[in-house]
Amino acid sequence: MPQPTQKRTDYSGTPLPRKLGILPTTPEPREVALLAAPEGFEQTLGELPSSVRLSTRLTAKTFLALCFIRSLADLEATVDILATQLPEGSSAWIIHPKAVHKPGFNQNHVRDTALARGLVDYKVCSVSEDWSGLKFARRKA
Repeated sequence: MPQPTQKRTDYSGTPLPRKLGILPTTPEPREVALLAAPEGFEQTLGELPSSVRLSTRLTAKTFLALCFIRSLADLEATVDILATQLPEGSSAWIIHPKAVHKPGFNQNHVRDTALARGLVDYKVCSVSEDWSGLKFARRKA
């Protein structure tokens, strides 16, 4: 499976934490959950705001989850977890291999699976030359 690369091909000029929504908006600690992140991904994020804490699981304090999937089985399991455990008011990126890696699924599978479980996508992002992501939140009633 793809690993984060050191080579930067992002032409937007926007730092990855900002693209993902990891912003210093509050002095209180905010938790970002990294679920199934590839080895070395934390370094790809670079320097984070001092109020941000990284975790490897969802908790009641999670404000953002970065969920890496590598297969349709990962997608199903991840969306089930998000649908039941993502704290109210939080959001999650479902990050999947780009099509060039031929993962056997695509962005439409990600969107359709999440929509069926009450999550709504509202942003897309190229995370690296290997990974793409869709950002989701709970559907408002």
